[in-house]
Amino acid sequence: MEDLTLRDYFREYYLKNAVKIPDLLFKREIGYIPFSGSMIRHRMYNNNVEIENFIKRTVPRHLYYSSAYYNFPDKTKMVEKEWLGAELIFDLDADHIENADKMTYEQILEEVKKHTKRLLGTLINDFGFNESNIHLYFSGGRGYHVHVESDKIYTLDSDARREIGDYIKIEGINIEDLKTLDDSHFNYGILKKLNKYISDFFTDINDENIHKLLGKNTNNYIKHLDKFFGGKKLIEFFKDTKGNKFKIIDTFDKLNNNEYNKTMLTYLLNQFKKEALAEIDEPVSTDIHRLIRFPLSLHGKTGLMVKPLLISDLNKFKPLNEGIPEIFKGVEKKINLTIDKFEINMDNQHFKLEKGINNVPLYLAIFTNAINVSEFIDKKY
Repeated sequence: MEDLTLRDYFREYYLKNAVKIPDLLFKREIGYIPFSGSMIRHRMYNNNVEIENFIKRTVPRHLYYSSAYYNFPDKTKMVEKEWLGAELIFDLDADHIENADKMTYEQILEEVKKHTKRLLGTLINDFGFNESNIHLYFSGGRGYHVHVESDKIYTLDSDARREIGDYIKIEGINIEDLKTLDDSHFNYGILKKLNKYISDFFTDINDENIHKLLGKNTNNYIKHLDKFFGGKKLIEFFKDTKGNKFKIIDTFDKLNNNEYNKTMLTYLLNQFKKEALAEIDEPVSTDIHRLIRFPLSLHGKTGLMVKPLLISDLNKFKPLNEGIPEIFKGVEKKINLTIDKFEINMDNQHFKLEKGINNVPLYLAIFTNAINVSEFIDKKY
């Protein structure tokens, strides 16, 4: 008798479940990480049968394909592959989320979902992509993958993709530049969103919360602003989302020798970025040779599926329920928990485990083993 391993359960999954094959498979580079060893890449398979046989035979811990198309995807040197174009890929996970180290896994997934929604909104509303051009996946780990497939982006080089990433992360916008722009710049794109944010901010603000914001004596700040606008109430003025608000605030503060200018404008810009940007892993998006996970493959560090999603389903999607393969449900397994305690919600159940022997559903046994906090106890014959 031998101990069961994570690979045994992955093999069971792949024997009964097929991954989603990308289009033009024979033009894609295939890579994988085995259960023992490092990344193996520069593989090529001609059709679904070939790659499915490979997966069942090899049982990869992580399985990838290239976002790029090549004439010769199995060549080991990039220049010899003859690059033809690439999808635009966005990877969103906890790596760049502020205070992620203080969050639970479930909290991280909720926070990354917010950023994914912002990204999707920007791709559709600002860049004009149709939902049919965008493919959304739960990564199986700590976030989401977004693939954009369009003739408009296939041949973009890394620099052009970096510009798209900078726009999404709201990079390169600074206060001094903003104050010099004419009103027309604020009628579209990121600056239009910024203007609306400032309008909403001032609609709700008063002297008391300005004082809290700036930490100084700001009595009558609003009153002076109203006077500056010729008696027109500040709230009414800022309900109009057009025009360069940064220039207006800067002009007011200079005329009144106001010491709050820099603090106020910095706060507005920083808060807007915090609430509007999407934290993407930019090197993923700029890399025209990037490997990305196969949809419906298993994530080797969780045992969860790389799950395809409709954009309309993202709000209600619960990764720790719907990312669980059906084949891992309905079966109980014994594990030895190697840490003092472990707590999580999965499949609409709350689990609170203590160190030592625990009876848990198979999906939780696999999850805890994959993150290296448990050992399988069951034997195979």
